[in-house]
Amino acid sequence: MSTAPSVLALLERRIGTLAAGIAADWGIYVRFLDNGDEIAIGADRKMDTMSLIKVPILVTLMRRVDRGEVDLVTRVVLDEDMKRLGTGVLRLFGAGASFSLLDAAWMMEVVSDNTATDICLAAAGGVDAVNATIRELGIDGIEMTGTALDWFRALGSSMDPELGHIAPGEFARRGYPPLGPEGLADARSRYHFETGRPFSLATPRALGSVLAMIEADACASPASCALMRTILEGQQLNDMIPRHAWGARFAHKTGNFSPFIASDIAIATPARGAKVIMCFMTGRHRGPAGECEERIGRMAELVLAVAEGR
Repeated sequence: MSTAPSVLALLERRIGTLAAGIAADWGIYVRFLDNGDEIAIGADRKMDTMSLIKVPILVTLMRRVDRGEVDLVTRVVLDEDMKRLGTGVLRLFGAGASFSLLDAAWMMEVVSDNTATDICLAAAGGVDAVNATIRELGIDGIEMTGTALDWFRALGSSMDPELGHIAPGEFARRGYPPLGPEGLADARSRYHFETGRPFSLATPRALGSVLAMIEADACASPASCALMRTILEGQQLNDMIPRHAWGARFAHKTGNFSPFIASDIAIATPARGAKVIMCFMTGRHRGPAGECEERIGRMAELVLAVAEGR
């Protein structure tokens, strides 16, 4: 007589089926916080984080705040050389614009602002400080490899070597060379599949551990962890984990290099039932933009249905 599969086994099978239908590398980690039940599919594979690394940056920054080494009310005056390409709005602001470090932290997370990211990273102590924080927290599987500027310089110089050397402000103003739609698409594809460097590296399980520590007030002071959850709940980029959700709250962060990478990590609070950590990472996707986002939304919908029944 056969034994009926458990709810957790059925969930893992259904998530795996959704992942298998997309031509991409997947890393998936789910942890229900009521009893620690886990789903792990490629969860220990180190993958390009893209903007997911902005959560460890925030943790590192808030730990410095707790130690009295940084004050979030500190004013930042925008300089042209602070500006970065990619997501966000600060690169559109005029030089001389003033905002607080807390404002920068908000923008780093909720609109994934790359200018704000390098500002926050500098205030957090830089790349080495983020990696040291991860080690101090006892988490294995996260490696910050450089600044946002480092990544964009590498991408830009793969198209035009001069872009690897000009001033940051000039690079942000000039942007990528005028290769046309096909030329730019081909250059981005070569960078991702052949020549490029990662934004940073992490496993889904390791990023899930960071989120679990934020939820448990275990990686910084309770006040700082509460602020981090509030900031992450303000996320404006909601095309993945929250895509098909109803009645749930998410403290989450996305990471994209479309169409090759689409990732989202979250502390999810369903309308009822158990809180759950979800980490969905993709890379090396070969297909139209939006396919991975839709699958991640469907996976999250399945996880939430189980969480609500616990």
